[in-house]
Amino acid sequence: MKIELGTVRESPYVGIFCLATEKRVFVPNALSKKEEKKLSELFGVELVKASIANSSLLGVLAAANSKGLIVGSIVEEREKKELEQAGIKVSRLEGITAVGNLLAANDSKGIYSGIFSEKQVKTIEKNLGVELMKATIAGSDVVGASIVATNKGFLLNKMAEEKEAKAIESHFGIQGAKATANTGDCFVGNSIVANSEAALAGNATTGFELARIDEGLRG
Repeated sequence: MKIELGTVRESPYVGIFCLATEKRVFVPNALSKKEEKKLSELFGVELVKASIANSSLLGVLAAANSKGLIVGSIVEEREKKELEQAGIKVSRLEGITAVGNLLAANDSKGIYSGIFSEKQVKTIEKNLGVELMKATIAGSDVVGASIVATNKGFLLNKMAEEKEAKAIESHFGIQGAKATANTGDCFVGNSIVANSEAALAGNATTGFELARIDEGLRG
């Protein structure tokens, strides 16, 4: 497992701006050459430049796995078409904005916030080809920002309750760990971008935090 420290848009909150899957890493259109090169070399998969509602906050406004991408109602039709032209299956959820804060999935399983309707859950399951479970993490519906899930392992908000952690571990069928990043940020989804082979953590992440991140993502 390759884990490196870095920034995106000169911010340590790399998960706010990026999404990683086993096939692609979604990055903002406005990305420095240095950061683009680092992400490309680290993950070794296709880099897809995109925006949602003319915003660079891809990790907040979308969720993805190898099979598809879920976006909120604020995505522009032009942006959706550009993603589809790149060979990506895109589904838009009406009435939802910060999809990435509310949903997380690997290539077989996922968890979602109770905010989603039954129809929206079915749309997500069909697009991503996953089985979803409604969950809370640390008693909050903001589950997408509180987890980083890959096909091998996962990281949870350090404040997650034990019953929540056990339910998520059972659902995904893989092991993980509670962690923080960027010197104490419990919302690991905001501070880490990962797939099964590599991870980028914000450059304020400590050595102790890196050890926990490595443990969780190795499964």
